Amino acid sequence: MEKLLILGLSTRALVNSALQLDYQTYCSSYYHTTDSKVPYKEKHILQQKPHESCGFFREKFNPIEILLNSLDWIESADYIILNTGISPGYFNGNIKKNDLTPFRLENVKNNLNLNELNNILKKNKNKIIGNKNTESIENKYKFYKKTKNKYSLPLTFKLKNPPEEIEEKNNKVIIEAIEIAKQYEDKEFILKELNGSGGYGINLLNNKFKNYGSNTKRKTNPLILQEYIHGDDISCSLLSNPYEVKAIVASKNLNNAHYQKNQDIKDFKYSGNITPFEKDKYNKLIVKEIHETSEDLISKLNLIGSNGVDLIVKNNGEINIIEVNPRFQGTYECVEEVLGINLLKAHIDACFGERINIQEPKNHTIKKIIYAKKRLKFNGLKNLRNNLNKNISLHDLPYKDAIIEANQPLLTIFGKNNKLSNLKIDIEKVNNQIDNALYD
Repeated sequence: MEKLLILGLSTRALVNSALQLDYQTYCSSYYHTTDSKVPYKEKHILQQKPHESCGFFREKFNPIEILLNSLDWIESADYIILNTGISPGYFNGNIKKNDLTPFRLENVKNNLNLNELNNILKKNKNKIIGNKNTESIENKYKFYKKTKNKYSLPLTFKLKNPPEEIEEKNNKVIIEAIEIAKQYEDKEFILKELNGSGGYGINLLNNKFKNYGSNTKRKTNPLILQEYIHGDDISCSLLSNPYEVKAIVASKNLNNAHYQKNQDIKDFKYSGNITPFEKDKYNKLIVKEIHETSEDLISKLNLIGSNGVDLIVKNNGEINIIEVNPRFQGTYECVEEVLGINLLKAHIDACFGERINIQEPKNHTIKKIIYAKKRLKFNGLKNLRNNLNKNISLHDLPYKDAIIEANQPLLTIFGKNNKLSNLKIDIEKVNNQIDNALYD
């Protein structure tokens, strides 16, 4: 039996799909939750324990640790699947000493040095099923420069001064951003990380930069300044093989700002999606343009397998490309449900040149990620879980009595229904029940 290794920030959904296929499945990830199915072998960074804090993701996560944990599997695997958090760029053999801090090689494998680590990754790069060269796409400024003359994109600037501590007063990078913004008084701007994902580290320029802070100071990644465009945040999911690209479904992306009452302080962290998006809101020409623009972009970028295009549809129908995710998207399980497919299998088949044959969506799904409102000890929600209706399920559940810090991911609500209006009611009902069970 062939060995399939899955690497990523979270691997739960991909492992579920892999266990339906004829592989011996291995996985290495950061998160591990109580509802994760058990593959052949697994390793996880975050070990949740009763009465102990799970900490802050932005301070604890280092993708290199996931790679270090799975070096033996990388060498023995037949195929490698990468999910969010692990870039194929790591397999170019360019990891530097600073990338390892605070993780030490000798804790993983005796007498392993940095050159050996890079050599192992480089020689196994061809095992990756999917895109292998994505640096010019994941780097948001390089992507902007590469595509701005062909598509509508928000105005974007790379900030020259690398930030040190974002909390320090008179930070040079903030001063630089403000000086640029002054030249465009008719536009709003956001600061975002050059290689960030999931909406982390994004701030309105006038938002006092709250999303960069935490309980302890830390250095931030290089930043870009980008025009903030108002409209519907849409994610188009696509499958492509070497000779065909097909938009399979488009979703409405939700971030925490979607649920906030105070819209002057926006939290852009990804918090779920509605799949498919509400097509009735747009005329057929706009829906067609979303699909065709996304297909054209993926084709020009020569991407294969499962990819996503994030875009904004303005009130006047104008479409602006924001970024491309050259990997599986947060919509993964929603796409599987509404299309009735195993998305991992579809991805593998497409990468190996199989024809893409996907049906129209059958129903609606909503995924909603719940973030902890305050520091809490997770009580398991056993009574609530036992009384959910058949259309609603809870995922990414922490271990009982694990301590979740404020504003950290807590769990995911997933729902499906033929009627979107009913589904929205069901999701909010469960959301309120969770609040009552955790905070009262």
